[in-house]
Amino acid sequence: MLGTLLLGVTVLAVLHQKLQGIPTIDAIDPFGGLETLFSFLAGGTILKRIEPGSIILFGGLVALGIVLSRFFCGWFCAFGALQGLFGWLGKKIFRRRFTIPPKLDSILRYAKYPILIAILYFTWKTGELVIRPYDPFAAYGHLSAGIATVWAEFTVGFVLLIAIVLLSMLYDRVFCKYLCPLGAILAILSRIPLFRIKRSVTTCISCSKCDRTCPMNIDVSGPESVNSSECIACMECITVCPTKKNSLSTKVAGKTWKLPVVVAAGFAIYAGAALVGQVAGMLQFSAPSLQELSTLGSLKIEDIKGSSTYASVAASFGIDLDRLYREVGVDQKKVPPDSMLKDTGRLAGISGFEPDAVRFAVAKILGVPYAGESGTSNGATSPVASPVSQGTGDILKLPAGFSLEGTMSIQDVATALSTSPKKVIEKLGLPADIPLDTPLRDMRERYGYTMPALKEKIAQ
Repeated sequence: MLGTLLLGVTVLAVLHQKLQGIPTIDAIDPFGGLETLFSFLAGGTILKRIEPGSIILFGGLVALGIVLSRFFCGWFCAFGALQGLFGWLGKKIFRRRFTIPPKLDSILRYAKYPILIAILYFTWKTGELVIRPYDPFAAYGHLSAGIATVWAEFTVGFVLLIAIVLLSMLYDRVFCKYLCPLGAILAILSRIPLFRIKRSVTTCISCSKCDRTCPMNIDVSGPESVNSSECIACMECITVCPTKKNSLSTKVAGKTWKLPVVVAAGFAIYAGAALVGQVAGMLQFSAPSLQELSTLGSLKIEDIKGSSTYASVAASFGIDLDRLYREVGVDQKKVPPDSMLKDTGRLAGISGFEPDAVRFAVAKILGVPYAGESGTSNGATSPVASPVSQGTGDILKLPAGFSLEGTMSIQDVATALSTSPKKVIEKLGLPADIPLDTPLRDMRERYGYTMPALKEKIAQ
């Protein structure tokens, strides 16, 4: 099962580099759901690159952790599968597995908890996906973009990835034991004693085969119950037990469950969370396309992604394609309109090219402010609540939190700004005969405006 998941995640990661609309490795990582939850609580914002589907995955993870401990680690974690793959390769090469000295091992196992705390703290403070440059799994998910790209964006994460896969050839699940912040969360949840692996003293023959098989190096053959928070519920100890007398069994809420039932329950819980997300309309792992956002009237400069194409950017924002190329400073012959922005540097031979250059170009063409991903402005700042000149001597004041949306009508805007529809029409530079009660997004084609242009006019 883990091998299938690893293959599936790898295929998605490769397709993301080639096609639009394929979720990023960040979006399908349930840990991102926790990070964006902290960001939302701190500042009311959803982290970039994280979609609602990540929150649903994290919710399913918590439910799974409460009922079946670290079942996710043993059955769903693709990065665990990657370590297992290299562990298998290491066994073939070295003909044995190595162990870290018990005292050092017991100390290192606590390292994942301060790592978790640090990630959550800095996510809370910055509102950014702080783990991303250091995440070895994110680095793995971008390998198909090329080593140069991975090295530029995930230097630390890439170094950790190489170190982890090499160490996995010698030691089982190095990352899971010592570094994984998601593992730390599940280890905490595992203290809820609903799920346990029990040992029958009367039928156990003390062969220690279960101990040697355990990828987390837990003492299974000693205690009557495996209470360690390091148990990842992989059940390998049960499958290798030679007695065939249920010397090792799984218990949930004190009742014995057969292994197939436990596995089915684990998959049902996670699938159930996905079903709830689907019904709630939140099971999304990729952002809406620029065309969809344009139709909805909610398109923003920030919505331009590295996977967007030059053609889609020009069409969605209603700007001339040739001018877009000129403002970006890219040769259209080298970078065709159907090229994704993130491929520009490779196609045009421009070292260090970032999609943010296209966002700045679009902002310049439309005459709207854009502060850039790093917060460095292109000469203006993002629209904020402030007095706004109408050009007629009158002043419109934007109330705190006001944002012009495509779902609003002229009358809605006038009511929100405590002014007359006529003044709103003059401010936005719209024809006097424009309907007052029709949503702005429904009149774009008839009157030839774009929502980004209107948003900038109302904020000037």
